[in-house]
Amino acid sequence: MSNLQAKFEAILDDVNQEDGVIISAFEKIVDRMFFLIKWGGIPFVIYLLAQISRW
Repeated sequence: MSNLQAKFEAILDDVNQEDGVIISAFEKIVDRMFFLIKWGGIPFVIYLLAQISRW
């Protein structure tokens, strides 16, 4: 139980740091998700506009 508590305290300390590992990992994940949404969504919107203009 004390091992789990020590890990929990280490995670808390890491999260409270401005440049912690967990914060950096979440930042990379969010950046990649935004990149995929942006570059996957723009062609889809262009496709939708092209299909609507054919009506």
